[in-house]
Amino acid sequence: MEKIILKAFTFLCNQGFDWSICGGTAIDLFIGRQTRIHKDLDVAVFWEDRNSIIELMLSSGWRVLQACGGGVVQELKGMQKESFEKRNLFCFNAHEERVRLELIEEERYRFGLEKTEQRDFTYVEFLFNDRHNGELYLPGNSNIKRELNKAILSASDEVPYLAPELVLFYKSSYLNGSDAADHHQDFAVTLPHLNVEQKGWLREALEKQYSKDHAWLKRLN
Repeated sequence: MEKIILKAFTFLCNQGFDWSICGGTAIDLFIGRQTRIHKDLDVAVFWEDRNSIIELMLSSGWRVLQACGGGVVQELKGMQKESFEKRNLFCFNAHEERVRLELIEEERYRFGLEKTEQRDFTYVEFLFNDRHNGELYLPGNSNIKRELNKAILSASDEVPYLAPELVLFYKSSYLNGSDAADHHQDFAVTLPHLNVEQKGWLREALEKQYSKDHAWLKRLN
């Protein structure tokens, strides 16, 4: 995964928008070693930069798909109007062989990604977030936020990555799906490395989001 991170850093650096590695790869950057096999590369970005990202990926020869829910995606051929729907992006280039697209109607597909290890910078998912007045707001209706200088950290090689407590908060909503084992493993390997403040933030965020009813809370008390 180190080679993929370096290629992503080179590709995304100085493109005019802020970004940070997220997902399981961010956990590796925080801990300082690869903890498991990763099937995809996730990158956290901000909604105001969505068209800039679409333009970059299309001009670089990548296909750009927006998530529509239920395993369905829509292919984008250009930037979108200002009133676009808030949907994350899946992007892949001509060298990515794991993507499966089943045409449903014009520019809409049923999407599949083979669950094998990603070995090159051929696939990336852009996950969008809101920010305001120096704070990053997490998705949901609980108004959970984190100061940007705590939300985005930097590895020793200057690669930006999403703080582990935020990564785990995102993962906390997906403990019943096919990737649940990976999310539980990420929590288990990260927990001993979190400081008191990070644990406290994650505990309060989970309590706020799930009304104190979440499997990870007892490990944080």
